[in-house]
Amino acid sequence: MNIMMTSDLATRLEAATVALNRLLYSEDVGLPVAPGAYDAPTARLADLYGGLFASSDPWLRAFAVEAHAEARQVTADAAVVAAQDQWLVVPGLASGAAPLTWRNWKGFEREAGADGRLQAGFEALVARSERVAPALEARAAQLRADYAAHGLTPVEVFALREETTPAALRDLLQRVGRATRQPFAAALDALSQTVFRRPAGPVELRALYLNRMYEPGARWFSAEGAVPTVQAAFTRLGFDLSRVPVDVADRPRKYPGAMCFPVRVPHDVRVSVRTTGAHHLVDMLYHEFGHAAHFSGIRPELPFIDRYWLASGQHETFSTLFEYLLAEPLFLAEEFGFAGPALDRLLRFARFKTLLTCAWLGAAALTALDAWEAALPWPAIEERFAANMLAFTGVAMPAGFARLEPFTASLSIYPAGYVLALARVAHWLRALRALGGEAWWRSPAAREDIRGRAAIGGAVQFPAAWSQPDALLADMVG
Repeated sequence: MNIMMTSDLATRLEAATVALNRLLYSEDVGLPVAPGAYDAPTARLADLYGGLFASSDPWLRAFAVEAHAEARQVTADAAVVAAQDQWLVVPGLASGAAPLTWRNWKGFEREAGADGRLQAGFEALVARSERVAPALEARAAQLRADYAAHGLTPVEVFALREETTPAALRDLLQRVGRATRQPFAAALDALSQTVFRRPAGPVELRALYLNRMYEPGARWFSAEGAVPTVQAAFTRLGFDLSRVPVDVADRPRKYPGAMCFPVRVPHDVRVSVRTTGAHHLVDMLYHEFGHAAHFSGIRPELPFIDRYWLASGQHETFSTLFEYLLAEPLFLAEEFGFAGPALDRLLRFARFKTLLTCAWLGAAALTALDAWEAALPWPAIEERFAANMLAFTGVAMPAGFARLEPFTASLSIYPAGYVLALARVAHWLRALRALGGEAWWRSPAAREDIRGRAAIGGAVQFPAAWSQPDALLADMVG
């Protein structure tokens, strides 16, 4: 039997997907979502994708299995969030006028400065997260069963989508993690001394990660007018994002970072940021607008599967490429006027951030790979994450922190896409410079190369050699 995705089925799938995406976007930006609102669209999607399980096309079948499992995960995710809201509250420590919770943890870390409250907050949330473990285990069990029913795991589907194998993926993560440990540990301690005046341990690493690491460079940027300024920069790069709405409101339940949400590809792509420091904001905008340029640049006439099924290593490659503009000395000089010590500091920061991705997200990805391949029970997953973090970062994180690390808590293989993206971008930049010189972002040929790859959505294929980390390690480690 060869079941194809008919145009009618694709239309129904897109309608249900868009309906769910609108709800998920509202939830992520902190807007109210009615109880039970997810039930109808997730049930509809699960039913529609279930009809594709019998397809003899392994590609379509893998797509259906992954999408079906993701639709069913929405209710499991809601149960995890409810458990987090119930248990991850520390009444004795305050963030602003509210008690410390998992939602305002980043704000608390900034307010706590370098005092003992930082350590107390970290330890309290790790201890309280033990009450969330049953919800995490239930979510993982459901996901495992949904894939196992078809003889698959999330890692196998991810590898298929990225045109690699679980074994090759493991080798990539281990090779990059081992190579970056020493330079990352040195850079981490230097940054921790700058921000906290002490070496980095678990508390300092968590506080620096995508949060306080931006403090030393904040004085060189401005949050005021950052959104239109970065939008204008993308326009000069040949990508018109004027129709991409940006939500910058600060709501209590809003996702504490930045995201690009492709609600309806390519016509309805949205960006959300929760503003912190000026450097952090600009950095987030280049990454998320990179996603927006990609998703909004996908050809609208493409099949549903090519517009919506993009693995993390595919779309993170585009966002990472644009984010890397902030590591280009000539671009920093042209766009911001940086020179001298400021330019040197920002280039060191860009290198630190790349090492951080390789180390932290590499450890998270390797933990997920181990968990799925070896069917690890939850306590073993926690121990494996701690071991991987120690091996890649040099920091002895408590095992219980796995319950608070979002990718690990969900056993997501997604962060492997960030490491793949870094490897690919290191090669892609060399190709773009060959096309357009050092100022490749001004080159029509380089721009066309980027637009051409973005336009074909999930059908994009990067050269196989770009998945090798040699160029990345040469740039970051030497």
